[in-house]
Amino acid sequence: MAKGKGKGKRKGKGNSKKPKTRPLNPTSNCIFPREIISNILSRLPVQTLLQFRSVCKPWRNLISKPNFIDTHFHHSSSLHPTGSPILIHTQHVKSSDRVLSLYNPLESSVVELDNPFPFFFQEMAVVGSCNGIVCLCKPPWGDVITLWNPAMRQSRNVQLSKKKPLVGIHSGVSIGLAYDSQENDFLILSLLGYRKVIRVPDEVEMCSTKSFSWKKLKNEVGFRALGFNCNVIIKGVPYWSVMVEDEYGLREVLVYFDVSRKVFEKLPMPGITVETKAHLVDLEDSLGMLIWVKTDKYNVDVWVMHDEDGWSKKCNVEMVVGFDRIIGCLRNGDIVAENENGVLLLFDPVTGSVKTKFCIDNAKSGSSVIFNFSESLVMIRGMMPVKKQTARDKLARENFLKVGINLKVISTDDPRQLDLAV
Repeated sequence: MAKGKGKGKRKGKGNSKKPKTRPLNPTSNCIFPREIISNILSRLPVQTLLQFRSVCKPWRNLISKPNFIDTHFHHSSSLHPTGSPILIHTQHVKSSDRVLSLYNPLESSVVELDNPFPFFFQEMAVVGSCNGIVCLCKPPWGDVITLWNPAMRQSRNVQLSKKKPLVGIHSGVSIGLAYDSQENDFLILSLLGYRKVIRVPDEVEMCSTKSFSWKKLKNEVGFRALGFNCNVIIKGVPYWSVMVEDEYGLREVLVYFDVSRKVFEKLPMPGITVETKAHLVDLEDSLGMLIWVKTDKYNVDVWVMHDEDGWSKKCNVEMVVGFDRIIGCLRNGDIVAENENGVLLLFDPVTGSVKTKFCIDNAKSGSSVIFNFSESLVMIRGMMPVKKQTARDKLARENFLKVGINLKVISTDDPRQLDLAV
């Protein structure tokens, strides 16, 4: 009996099947609730989250949810004592190529980005950025409009309006970008201006990224934009410096686009004389303006717009070293200036001292323009991956510019409607 019992044991042990092992859910043995995990993930960089989408299906679903994307952007765009990232647009000193770089004050690093804008268009303007989406266009007619998420490395071109500018009558198109948080919709504004001899207000059209169709808006303020794009975008609201003619005569004022009501509103300008220069900025999520005398390279006045009281002077910053020009500021108030050698200086607005210096390789002196930027997971319908700008692509672009060929794309309909592949 003992022998038989022993054989039975050996036989049973030999025929036993090992249970199938299932892949563990990364959060199954975690001591944190799901809400805590979501909170932790929402504070991570976009590139890290893109990698974490491959960890498990629950994390992939979470990172793709609109509520998570909104929460992540809230953390990404929150004010930091050291300042928020800025997008820097420069021009290559030799090839005249347009270069887009990202400066992160937290890491004191400058990274060149893969530019989705078609390289054969030598003219390119950065309209601005809101909710992680950057708008690029081609002045003076806005022949190409590109929406781009640098963090996600995705972009798409926007179908242009059928309204054709008339040479000799229109002076150009000014482009702006807005964000409607209630509808979760990006809005592109196109202001078609007339020449100075024709005193007619700009014609305004708006394109929604939900429908990608254009519709005409009323220009009740009766303004005429002064530039080819809006001056600044603050919390999804674009601002323009414009000219109006009213009971006070022809004068310069500010207008902003009321996203909820889909109308333009007028704001006064602070006292600016012909001896001074001014730059509209985003100052701690409020409309600000930096004003300095053309001959004084050491003092900058900082003004802030208050909803009830209008403009008020916040402070005067006395720089410890001179500058050639002011190009803007970080959202925390750090002033960005450029010296005569093309080096960018980051000034502390309290002490006036230089916090850091940096420059863009091979950038043409005087070409730097900066824009506030916060990365996000936002995607717009129809976006496609941005191709990497390899050394071969850059060489082809430089050779193209050296030859000096004027590329002309001919369409049987409207050449401005051409959908260029990114």
